[in-house]
Amino acid sequence: MEEGRYFNIAQAARYTALSVSYLQKLTSRRRVPFLKVGRRALYDRILLDKWMARRAVLPRDWAT
Repeated sequence: MEEGRYFNIAQAARYTALSVSYLQKLTSRRRVPFLKVGRRALYDRILLDKWMARRAVLPRDWAT
């Protein structure tokens, strides 16, 4: 995987296992964290990790 904290959209798509087009859709709808640098969107690896962790679906018996 790429080194560094910030990804362009192609790198972020690979990192999250999402397609570039789906990640573009999430970005345009502001459903995924990103940084706006001029006209470019950059994705912070740490924020992506937190975003993915919040979407984890845990098994029903997880808390027992």
